[in-house]
Amino acid sequence: MSLNSVSKHIRILERAGLVRRRVSGRDHFLSLQAAPLDAAAAWMQRERAAWDARLDKLEAALRAEDAIEKAKAKSRRKP
Repeated sequence: MSLNSVSKHIRILERAGLVRRRVSGRDHFLSLQAAPLDAAAAWMQRERAAWDARLDKLEAALRAEDAIEKAKAKSRRKP
């Protein structure tokens, strides 16, 4: 990766608030600012819990529907 590409990536991370730059003479020191990532991770965890619950209900409904269809098919086969 070229130095120019790295610089662009770092600027994007700085604008997003994920990296902080400290300049001392010609040296640039970068540090990670994890707080925005923590907020994003907390949001994803809440959303995941909600979707897990919804998908569990959907799975239960589909299994119940399959059981009903199997029972109907079984009763049609019996004379």
